[in-house]
Amino acid sequence: MRGRRGFTLIELLVVIAIIALLMAILTPVLSKARDQARTISCRSNLRQYGMAIRMYLDDNEQYFPDAGRWLRSDSHSYVRKGEQPNGVFWPYVKALDVHMCARFSALAKGTNWENTAVSYVMNSYLGRGGSIWSDWLGTGVTGVKKETEVYNPSAVIAFTEENPWTIKGYSKYPFNDTHFTVGNCTRQIDNYATFHNAPGDINRGGANIVFVDGHVELLPRVEDLDEGFRLAWPKRKLPYTVAQ
Repeated sequence: MRGRRGFTLIELLVVIAIIALLMAILTPVLSKARDQARTISCRSNLRQYGMAIRMYLDDNEQYFPDAGRWLRSDSHSYVRKGEQPNGVFWPYVKALDVHMCARFSALAKGTNWENTAVSYVMNSYLGRGGSIWSDWLGTGVTGVKKETEVYNPSAVIAFTEENPWTIKGYSKYPFNDTHFTVGNCTRQIDNYATFHNAPGDINRGGANIVFVDGHVELLPRVEDLDEGFRLAWPKRKLPYTVAQ
């Protein structure tokens, strides 16, 4: 009876080469699928934010929460892992995992913000009413206190995402607090995240955003910094002149 024939060395090498080729093909596809799943999950979180801001406004005579204190812990101006959330927004979204984007969590590892439990930020031109905290747009520039002061609730962001790093020519500050003050072409401050659906470069992707009216979109990277500012500015008239 003839014995069973095993694989030759050449056949084994061919099989290994095929497996390696398949891994090389599938790894980027699986990585992209994982990132897209995280993007969808983050967008789902912000849909809950959209419903929550609508409920909050209805319960508070259309007044916005303070952009610097809408969600915090008892000991910090933001919430770190292991801390109990507080702030006026917390009763409307009482699920801690909703406040963290998994994509942000992965990218924040090794940074100063890997221990944060909240990765979303509120538009600082809402809910303050007085002079903007930075005064970077000039003396007397004010935000709004109420939704009725927002010229177009469907075109003004309420919450968004930031990168835990800066991008030269795009953003001067990374994610570092619970509010978001977007700059313009003359003065860079904060800017929208770029890590969702990035085409091989996390500086070139987009951010999930929720508007004052509650709807959510994925915003591709905004190259025109003045256009990015308009998305956050709640009034019809800009507080500065755009160079032609």
